[in-house]
Amino acid sequence: MKNSFVPRPLVTFSALALVLSACGGGGGGGIGGIASIPGGGGGIGGSGQSSTSSGSIDGFGSIFVNGVRFDTDDAEVLIDGELRNDDALRLGMVVVVTGQIDEGNTTGTAQRVIYDNELKGPISSIETAPDGDSKLLTILGINVIVERAGTVFDNATFDSLAVDDVVEVSGFNGRGDSLRATRVEREGRFVAGQSIIERRGRVGAVTGSQFIFGDLIVDFSSAVLDDFGSASLSEGQQVEVQGTLADGVITANSIELEESAQDRFIEGAAVQVQGSVTMFTGLSSFRVGDVDVDASNASLQPSDLLLANGAVVQINGTWESGRLIASRVEQRRGRVEVEGPVGAVDADAGTLTLQLVPGAITVTVDQGTRFDDDTGRSSILRIGDLVPGDFLEVEAYLDGDRLVATTIDRDDDQNEQTLQGPVESFLPGESITILGITYSTSGAEFEGRDDVDIDADLFYSSVQVGDLVKIGDDAVADGIADDVEFEDRVALAGEREFACFGDDDSDDNDLTDDSSEGCDDFVDNDPLSSYDDDTLDDDFTGDTDLSDEEDLNEEDLIDDSGEDAEEFEAGDDEEDLFDDDPGEDAEEFEAGDDEELTPEDG
Repeated sequence: MKNSFVPRPLVTFSALALVLSACGGGGGGGIGGIASIPGGGGGIGGSGQSSTSSGSIDGFGSIFVNGVRFDTDDAEVLIDGELRNDDALRLGMVVVVTGQIDEGNTTGTAQRVIYDNELKGPISSIETAPDGDSKLLTILGINVIVERAGTVFDNATFDSLAVDDVVEVSGFNGRGDSLRATRVEREGRFVAGQSIIERRGRVGAVTGSQFIFGDLIVDFSSAVLDDFGSASLSEGQQVEVQGTLADGVITANSIELEESAQDRFIEGAAVQVQGSVTMFTGLSSFRVGDVDVDASNASLQPSDLLLANGAVVQINGTWESGRLIASRVEQRRGRVEVEGPVGAVDADAGTLTLQLVPGAITVTVDQGTRFDDDTGRSSILRIGDLVPGDFLEVEAYLDGDRLVATTIDRDDDQNEQTLQGPVESFLPGESITILGITYSTSGAEFEGRDDVDIDADLFYSSVQVGDLVKIGDDAVADGIADDVEFEDRVALAGEREFACFGDDDSDDNDLTDDSSEGCDDFVDNDPLSSYDDDTLDDDFTGDTDLSDEEDLNEEDLIDDSGEDAEEFEAGDDEEDLFDDDPGEDAEEFEAGDDEELTPEDG
């Protein structure tokens, strides 16, 4: 018997930074640098209005940022503080664009484009998620999540990254000390005392000419202090350190003081913010980055967008009395995934069809869709370059009855066909239907959302309409599911495995000054527990506090007290899903003499 299902957009988890620069100012695009946009209104700009837009570069011609095509022919382009031509801009770079945007908010003219990497240094450890779709890199004590299909790689691949590679990372910071990479560029192999490294964070205990910096020591005896004015370097300041690393000590060449976002907004100004939702208690109160947001009267895109902690959003609004009053909230990442060969392309209509063995899936592309070519055939990939037979990895979200693609990767490898989406119907022990595509599950292997193998009977006794499920059909696809897995309906690749780091509240490692630490706001929706429709609605609507235990059933594991480092269990399996000590693989540093600081001193 078929179960009816009305598709709902899936809000995604991710770790993102808030990166905006002062309109017309000369600051970099680093974490904590926030800008205001002159003028009123709730959007990012009207006809001829000055505007600032921050986000990753999703396409070229000249560049596409946050769904706006910016002409960069006459723009001043600053990359890591150096004046460059616009041909130095790359896919996945998180940039700040200041200029003019037309009335329709779709095209603009850039006056300045600023790029500043978030982190540069050697990889000290690599951990791969069980599903192989994401990895956790430890770089200078910072946890960096990279995605096979969600991160742009330069001079490296997802599989080729190695310990002691020096990489430059662009991306968005999230809870605790995590950074979700939109771009990773390999610069070479690490040489102690010679390779240039860059790290942002909070100054720990200061003694003499040294201070604690997460798991590291910074020697600033020869450093140039930028933007400090009359202030001296002191504990608690947010800074960016550049220098060299040897034996756990950064010898700083320069240290730049970073302003708080709250100090750089102008009352009544229109602003645009992109980032990850934290501290969500309802539409009227949550944070994006380190900015307090009230979206109680905002329009949503899609109209039934479901907000929750970790949702990746773009917010347009007005700064009023220390809060961002949102006029519009837009979804930026999706949880529907399709991998398979192209069946048809309609560039004029902005649609492409992936031809899976059991049926076809059509997705719509827009100016916010990021195209990435992993085949090396095209430096700039556009929808018109795709041809039938190309193998694509597509991420999308549901907007009513259509799928809107957020990322499209063209891949050389003919991987297994996959379809991930909300369950529409199922026949216990026989088949499952997702987005109108029905797969036989005879002989399939089943897995719970906790990456624990389960049998078909347990799966079918637990699955409900609306659950997010991933179907894998091996490389020689036959339309019969080989793997059937529960997936988290809101967590991007690596979020479940790597986003909860057991933060100790010291904030020494935090990329931003954000009171939302570790995983105090992370909700695990156990696929093996029994939900009814009312419970699902309560858990995932914007009017519900997801940290309220009363809104969750007893099998939902969440600490309402806000404590970090929650331990989750998968059914009766006592194996923790999260690493209680994620830094244990990172290099431990000790000072060489009694006068030097050690991290333990902080």
